[in-house]
Amino acid sequence: MQKLKSQGIRHLSDGVLKILTQNRITTIYDFLEEDISKLSSLTRLNLPEILAIRSDIFEKYSAPLVNGTTLLTKVLINEKKITTGIKSLDAATCGGIPMGCITELCGLAESGKSQLSFQVAINCVKNTERTVLYVDTKGDFSAIRIQQILGSQNCSNKEMASIMYKIKVVYIWTMDELVELFRSIKNKTFVIENLALVIVDSLPCLMFQYLGDENKMGLSLLNTLVNYSRFVGNEFNIGIVYINIQTRWIDSDICEEEDNVQSSSALKEHSYVEKRNRCLGRYWEQIPALVLILEVLERVKETFSFTQIKVSVMCSNNVKCHKNECTINLSMCGIE
Repeated sequence: MQKLKSQGIRHLSDGVLKILTQNRITTIYDFLEEDISKLSSLTRLNLPEILAIRSDIFEKYSAPLVNGTTLLTKVLINEKKITTGIKSLDAATCGGIPMGCITELCGLAESGKSQLSFQVAINCVKNTERTVLYVDTKGDFSAIRIQQILGSQNCSNKEMASIMYKIKVVYIWTMDELVELFRSIKNKTFVIENLALVIVDSLPCLMFQYLGDENKMGLSLLNTLVNYSRFVGNEFNIGIVYINIQTRWIDSDICEEEDNVQSSSALKEHSYVEKRNRCLGRYWEQIPALVLILEVLERVKETFSFTQIKVSVMCSNNVKCHKNECTINLSMCGIE
């Protein structure tokens, strides 16, 4: 809950804040829930001054009012999906990456997550005026790989330069920096013309440093990031893609089977079950509107120079898909 602050609020001086804190009124919610007569008695402010504080709080922290006509116009005008340019994936997701929502790209290590994000970024800006913001948290963004993919598509040097110019790369090393980046986009202090898609590769790299954090600072930063991401996506009609990783471990269970001959005894057999889990904890599980889980298929075709990857589509209630999985091919020429 947001704490009370004197900045930008009339009559709420440091002395008044100190009195309120002594009476366990420390947050905006506490102040608004308290009786105005009691607040006046505690702070020695008159009723008009208390009402002025409440008015300033509502003006500063309330969501902006939008009438129905404006909202309907925005929905009709704005694009609803960004095509990935990969036919099978667009079919599985009913059109591509949803605008104004958070999408998660998840998979085990070396399952093709970064390669897919490169291809989506290229396809998003190719032959359009759109731009992509690629946030690299690992320091392994490869411009050479982008050039390799474009070269395989017979793009000229001029076309390569144009496409690469429209993929803006930013390097981020901490959660604080990532939160500040989205805050600056929200406040329009960091502006990218025709921005259509933000790809963060990857989020767990920044969150792992908070494992075992008893103060829940990591969770607080993640919550703030989610709020900014949702606002930016909805306000500017942008697709937000976060790359997550999957963990895999083998869990042993003991199965008991009753012997037909000696019913009084039981034979215990060990069975091993593979379990997979998306990182970032339970809080994150319901955050993305769309989750794409990548898995390299075990069957390898030796006669072809590509790797088959299965993409499983998990959807929330507001993003409906008719087909829940597809197969894409990863090669030196990119993904198709």
